[in-house]
Amino acid sequence: MKMNKMAAAVSLACAGLAISPATFAGFPDAGVDDVQSLAQFKITFTKKFAVYLRDNKNAPFCKGYKVEKCPASAREFTSQVLYEPNTKVGRSGPHRDGDLVDEQMGADICKDGNSTTCKGYFSWTDEPILDAHFQWKEGGYQADGNPFDEGPTGQEEIHSQVVSFEIKPLSGDPSKNAIRAGTKAPCQARSLGEVESLNGDGFPAESFFQMYVDVDVDFDNNGSVDMVFFNQTGVGNTILGGDPLIIEATGLKSFPPKVIYQYTGGAADKFAHKLYLGQTNRAKSGEPQKNCDMAIDPNNELYEGDNKYVGWFRIATHGIGFGESNTKADQCQTGEDDIACFTRHFKSLPMAPIPENEDGPFPPDPKLVDIESFMAVAAGENVTLDWTTASEIDNAGFQIWRARKNEAGEYIDIVKLTNQLIPAQGVSHNGATYSYVDSGVVSGNTYYYAPEDVDFNGNSKIHLESIASATVK
Repeated sequence: MKMNKMAAAVSLACAGLAISPATFAGFPDAGVDDVQSLAQFKITFTKKFAVYLRDNKNAPFCKGYKVEKCPASAREFTSQVLYEPNTKVGRSGPHRDGDLVDEQMGADICKDGNSTTCKGYFSWTDEPILDAHFQWKEGGYQADGNPFDEGPTGQEEIHSQVVSFEIKPLSGDPSKNAIRAGTKAPCQARSLGEVESLNGDGFPAESFFQMYVDVDVDFDNNGSVDMVFFNQTGVGNTILGGDPLIIEATGLKSFPPKVIYQYTGGAADKFAHKLYLGQTNRAKSGEPQKNCDMAIDPNNELYEGDNKYVGWFRIATHGIGFGESNTKADQCQTGEDDIACFTRHFKSLPMAPIPENEDGPFPPDPKLVDIESFMAVAAGENVTLDWTTASEIDNAGFQIWRARKNEAGEYIDIVKLTNQLIPAQGVSHNGATYSYVDSGVVSGNTYYYAPEDVDFNGNSKIHLESIASATVK
């Protein structure tokens, strides 16, 4: 596909034809909009993950609740209003919906320039953006009540891409909550958009973005990122597939736009998008890997390998073009400042429902060995491990693993302590209590323990979600 595009481009160039889209009477040619942004996000975590954060990260969730009883309202996190003075969004030159550029060649997106001049485009290896790269709702964006409705073929439009997006708390706020995309989230897919004329050429216009973001969360507001979450990218492709955040707006009157974008919930429109936590590298094959695991789970206490969902991004809105006198979005009231306008709009948006009965993020164990609690207590020259199970089926018994950590927080000296199985208390039952004493410890060391269940066929699972630690005095 890329070779065919390259060959076509060379042929057009040799023929003396311009390969960039032509400038029509409406939209300007390619450029980069440098704009101000406001944002706020709300996350509802799954029950088990909220309890994990409460018990391990000192997060204010599920206080006084057991895992199965913790309601959505007790596991919700809302950021403060976030701001960035220079969000950069690249645009292509204008073309027609359904033309050669739109459907076969792809529109080249500017990544270096200003709102009127482009000094450099994304490379061919980044792929020009086709209409087919957008994650259309089933049947396309029709007249379904959502802000963006794909118009008839022939409408003037441009394609766009987020170059840089890192929206953070306002000056003076110590929190590290943030939403990042583009070059600020190098392991995420490209965030792409489309702007289409409402009357055939130029403004007024409507637009949407499909956003792949990293979400930095500072639970205790102490100035350090506790965890980084992300919405899922398509497997093996940084554009197609996955679960993008769909952010839409109508009534655009110019570039850069001065509007409030509204997160509409994407394809399902019933539940908010899932957020994920994990170690799997999400960058496009061949691209440099830049801190892809930074602050996601630095001690690897939760997951190894595949990403697991841990909650839902309920609402996300952001305003572009704020802060300029007399150029506020149409949604703002007379005499209302930017923050008040945005906050009012954010609070007025409908709350996407959260499924109260979904436990996640840990999938059901096929052997149905459910560790209810796992504790490590140091006393004298020993560490005593006590654990209980909520249910067991076909469980032959348990092994115990132990490790320490180096100065970088990495696990070292990983050993299996048990030479034989700690036998299960029955082949199938509704839970039991177990104990094990580790006498091979050294004073002054902190040890980390995890149980492993083993079935009668030798299959096993190490319960990383149940890691416990103890320091020997």
